[in-house]
Amino acid sequence: MEVRKAIPVHHTAVSDASWDGPKNEANLKNDGDAAYYRKAYAWVDPEKDPDTKAAYKFIHHEVSSDGKIGAANIRACITGIAVLNGARGGTKIPKADRKGVYNHLAAHLRDADIEPPELKSRNIEIDYRSFPLVEVRATEDDKIVGHAAVFDQLSVDLGSFREKIAKGAFKKTIQEADVRALWNHDPNYVLGRTKSNTLKLQEDDKGLAIEINPPNTTWARDLMESIRRGDIDQMSFGFRAVKEDWETEGDQLIRVLREVELFDVSPVTFPAYPTTDVQVRKLIDVLRCYFPAEPILADHSDVKKNTDELSILKRYLELKSRK
Repeated sequence: MEVRKAIPVHHTAVSDASWDGPKNEANLKNDGDAAYYRKAYAWVDPEKDPDTKAAYKFIHHEVSSDGKIGAANIRACITGIAVLNGARGGTKIPKADRKGVYNHLAAHLRDADIEPPELKSRNIEIDYRSFPLVEVRATEDDKIVGHAAVFDQLSVDLGSFREKIAKGAFKKTIQEADVRALWNHDPNYVLGRTKSNTLKLQEDDKGLAIEINPPNTTWARDLMESIRRGDIDQMSFGFRAVKEDWETEGDQLIRVLREVELFDVSPVTFPAYPTTDVQVRKLIDVLRCYFPAEPILADHSDVKKNTDELSILKRYLELKSRK
């Protein structure tokens, strides 16, 4: 049975200073005891001597040159949560301890009036994104071209944070992964595949460029016609974050995707996370078609001009997908 060794939540002063984890760790006294080290970290290894700093992980408090432990650092807490979610190779602490460590780090962020990023499941979760300026079009030789993602463009508000993609984020995955091109992220409608050379991906100055050679099927020809008419003009992509950083701009958290594992690129009817009132209304109508017996909102008059309904819709879909 695993012994839970996440250090309980405590409340201290919070700092927004720059963060150097190794330096702060080096500043800790080497002759401290468990009570001393527990003030700086969020987790202790039950199999190691608690009176040595080698037993601890997730340092997030600033330590002065004389070994005095001070405020919890905002950037350190954000980085720690990112590591729990798999960034920088993730962490090998027991699964039962992840929530406790998260609660510890998240409490410091909330003390700074910052809503922390969510703690993700250890299972592989695919995120779907669409960014401004992402577009798709049909060529004269019946290929689909465009961009599935763009660099350095902030996404819409994703709940408690916004997101952008750094150049080079797709470099490794497009060399190694067997990526599919799908229609509306539906695996029943495969437009192309890198393995069969019917999907070509490359990074250019703008973002992730795509070229799809679609199959000669009725549904694919119908899609091509919709693209030519301009009814379908945007793309999205499914991915898992491999390396990421968290930044703050004012009171806004920004997730920077440094490296991703790409699963699919997809022309889409509705881009991910629409925010306008009209788009929300359309999405509600679509969802009613799929779940007519389980109305989401009573009527269109309930749609406010903010993102509250999007949170409801997103949560609803999450719950449906788990059934």
